[in-house]
Amino acid sequence: MGKIGVSIIKINYANSYMLTIEYTVQLLKAYVEGRIHPDTHIELCQLFEQHPELFVQVDRLTDPTHLEAVLLDYKQLYTPAYRKQEQRVLDRIFTQINEEQVVRYKKRKRLFVRYAAAASVVFVLGVGLWKFTYKPTYTEAQVLEKAQDFIPGGNRATLTTSDGTRLDLNEEHIGIVMGGDIKYDDGSVLLADTESKATFLTLSTPKGGQYQVVLSDGTKVWLNAASSLRYPKVFGTQQRMVFVEGEAYFEVAKNKQKPFVVQTDKEKVEVLGTHFNVNSYTEEKESKVSLIEGRVKVSVDGMRETLLDPGHQSVVSGQRIRVQEFNVEESMAWKNGEFMFNNENLGTALRQVERWYDVDIQVDPQLAQINLWGTVSRMETFDKVLKVIKMTDDNIKIKLDGRRVRLMK
Repeated sequence: MGKIGVSIIKINYANSYMLTIEYTVQLLKAYVEGRIHPDTHIELCQLFEQHPELFVQVDRLTDPTHLEAVLLDYKQLYTPAYRKQEQRVLDRIFTQINEEQVVRYKKRKRLFVRYAAAASVVFVLGVGLWKFTYKPTYTEAQVLEKAQDFIPGGNRATLTTSDGTRLDLNEEHIGIVMGGDIKYDDGSVLLADTESKATFLTLSTPKGGQYQVVLSDGTKVWLNAASSLRYPKVFGTQQRMVFVEGEAYFEVAKNKQKPFVVQTDKEKVEVLGTHFNVNSYTEEKESKVSLIEGRVKVSVDGMRETLLDPGHQSVVSGQRIRVQEFNVEESMAWKNGEFMFNNENLGTALRQVERWYDVDIQVDPQLAQINLWGTVSRMETFDKVLKVIKMTDDNIKIKLDGRRVRLMK
């Protein structure tokens, strides 16, 4: 299916569960491919019952990729004047439907009525927004209730100096700023220049943590969960070098006379001034550098190297390096406060979730390659992530034991 994550439509409703139009694509794609049917799937039944025109248009599709063209029209509803545009846009979407198809739908519609009447799951459509839930079993309901206790991560980090000082950073602040004094983002002093003779510092985030730092040259760095950034208090005269483990997003201050270098245990990234993301967790088989703007050179062991243009990323696996295009919003989702899963296999996707919620997730091997599709706010409690997984495959069983989560068939 084509990538439609480039234009994300967020949905907020009473319980603050953030969904996107991608969930609707997933549901309808499963119907077109014959994996679900409205006779046995409550949400699909309710969707078609509430919107017969949508059923007619989707029912005639033979290629699931055409769903993108159908549903992307809805993104026009989400503008400052979306209420005025709603009827006009819907009319334009459904003018393609002829009378014969409508008659065919009305004959089949009667088959769905009894299911919609019996459904206890609330379905709401407002201004083109679709809210999906599923009706869990009693055991699953208990699991989801317990998972609400797993709160998301926050601004948690430790700053360690080369002279042995260790500081737990204030969670009320989003970051620190380097200078003579080391200050928080609001200007309050964290460590006065006279209190430390450190030349190098290490900013580290635990599982469930994130933090930011403005380096001495003005470069801004966002650090994801379970990551670290080692950097000099003041850069030297020849180059600006930092060391990264985990994931970090950089907005490098331009300085043609002093290249900026990011070193991981898998590659070296050289830039003059640009925006890019580095994802280099030691437990992952691949390390990725994703370029947003500017240009960077990525090298492995000083021998294999490649130049990246915006919209491309390097993927390093062992001694091999390849270049591919990537979805910019997907790569930056964590920085923007989201989990964005774009046909990502369950095993890989949930390692991101593990780091952010500080949980241990075990995925049965037969489930590891299932593709996950959807977007969830990183500020939601853990049960919302589990609901997205259930929407991918309702046959997945979830077991909680303390902070250990097991997904199985």
